[in-house]
This record gives sequence, C-alpha cells and structure tokens, in this order.
Amino acid sequence: MINAFPLRIGVIGLGQIAVKAHLPGYEKADGCQLTAVFSSREDHAKKIAIQYGIPTIYKDWKKLLASPQIDAVSICTPNFTHAPIALQALRQGKHVLVEKPMATSVKDARLMIAEAKKRKRVLMVHHNMRFDPAVRTAQKLIEKGTIGDVFAFACSLAHPGPRIWNPDAKWFFDIREAGGGTLMDLGAHMFDSLDFLLKNRPVSIHAMVPGVVAKGRGEFHCACLLKFKGGSVGTMTLSWADTDYHNRFYFFGPKGTLFLNLGMGEPLVLELRKTPGRILPPLAKDAFKPSIYQHFVDCIRQGKKPWVPGEDGLKALQVIEAGYESIRKGKAISLFSTD
Repeated sequence: MINAFPLRIGVIGLGQIAVKAHLPGYEKADGCQLTAVFSSREDHAKKIAIQYGIPTIYKDWKKLLASPQIDAVSICTPNFTHAPIALQALRQGKHVLVEKPMATSVKDARLMIAEAKKRKRVLMVHHNMRFDPAVRTAQKLIEKGTIGDVFAFACSLAHPGPRIWNPDAKWFFDIREAGGGTLMDLGAHMFDSLDFLLKNRPVSIHAMVPGVVAKGRGEFHCACLLKFKGGSVGTMTLSWADTDYHNRFYFFGPKGTLFLNLGMGEPLVLELRKTPGRILPPLAKDAFKPSIYQHFVDCIRQGKKPWVPGEDGLKALQVIEAGYESIRKGKAISLFSTD
C-alpha cells in the first residue's frame, strides 16, 4: 500500500554532490519533500534552505536523525562518516540513501546491511551510473546478446581530480577520511557498473599504482587487470590525472563490439562483424525514468527492493579491498567464489 503522506527527507552534508545532485533530485521527485539539512557551515546551510524552502537546519546530524519529522536521509558526507551516520540513522528508524562508497571497509558495510534488515528499512547506495540512460540501454543490449557473450572489456574513468569537482573538499586526499584514492573513489562507480552491465563478478584483481604515493594520501592513478567468472578478462584505468572528464567502456563479443561513452560525444556505438559500418543505438525510452531519487522514494513508499541495495555496495567494496591488498602485495588477489 502506498503511503498517502509525502516522505520527509533530510540531507546530511551539503557539499557539491548534495548541491548538484541530491537536493535538485528530491525537488523534482514526486511523493517527498525536503524537510531538513545538516551542515557544519551555517551560512551555506541557510542559503540552501532558502533556495529549496527547507524549514529546518541542524548543526548536529545526530539531532536531525533523532527528529520524528524525518522519514529518510541522504548521507553526503566524507567517506569515513558514511557507516557511523547510516548505522545511527537506521537505528532511529530512518531509511537511508548513502553516497558511494557506502563505507570504507567491508566490515562496516556488512554492519549497515545487517542493521537495515533488522530495522526493516531501505538501505540504498548512490551508485548513480546505473541510472544513466546510456548505461541502462547498454545493459539491455548486452543482456539480449547483441554482441554475444562478452569475453573482454576495457574501461576507464578519469578526470583532473576532486578539486575540480569540489575545491573545498580536502578530505578526498586524506586516506584516513577518504579510505583511499582513485581505487576507492572512482573504483566504487566502475566496479558497480560492471556488475550491473555484465551481471558477472570478478574472481581476481591485479591492481597497480605508479611510483610512490605520498604518506597519508591516496593514490592519484590506478590500473587494474580483472578476471571474471567464466573466463572473461578486462582492464580498468582510474585516474585523477586527466585533463578532462572521460568515462568509457569497450565490450568485446564474438558478434561485435559495444562502446559506451558517458563523457562527451556519442553515448553508444555498436559495431557488428556481419554488418558493415557503425550503428548508433537509440537510448531506450524507459531508461530515462525513474531518477535515482524517485526510485529511492518509490521503494520506501511502495515497499519495493531498491535497484542498488546495500548488498551491491558491499560487492564493490569487496573488489576495492582486494585491489588494495593486491597493491600492497604486488600480485593478483583472488576473490569471491568461482563455483
């Protein structure tokens, strides 16, 4: 049964991801209302509250979570705070949409999942690339065998670094607060996207970083070699050293190749071995809705399982942790089951 009242949303943290994505996303979504925000920057919070007509500002996120006037929260704070805030939110009976990575350790992610099940609350991870129309269309093309079974892939996510996105977010470069560098930050997106696109999980990862990373700072560039269940292989590049934003996937199958480009240019290019020329598949009409925020609201109001539950955020973190182990040991690391 769908609840008649609007879902009351609190946003914790008002950095760029909240300002550019979460707040406008909820404003456009049906069945919810922005009710409260938390920020350590009072003047900034006041401007946001006025812009969106948000009635309540909190200087303490724990007080926001304790409020009976809040039904669900978006957690948009530095990585190391995701787990403690989410756990407290769930214990207070709130539904949670948490930014990626959902935590900075597999252990904490498991605690979050267990708490959500115990409290019977929605725990969803903000892996927003799954909601991109081009990604969703590519997934359908791969699933129906347009290029056959994918045996290899190459992908990359690179840009000039977090300072371009959020100049004030110095925590990105502090390994204690970020949990790592590009492997943690960009890898969370890419490993989840591969899981969604291929419906397959890696069984080994060999991750490498260039040179010596400064003490206390995360890696600025990471290269990974991945092997998947069934024998498919692929490469992944994660970098804060590019001059522009690039987000690309190449998939190779016996029938042809599929190129997915989430940066500038053509979003999807299909080349089939028996059909000459390049094909530009149209984006599926149903791939444009719902938004990640509408989906989160709908899951709560209608009692549905989210497309990106905590278990999927956990899978991405398991690969990331194995990647860091690979970097430390200088060799490939096995993960998951090959059964």
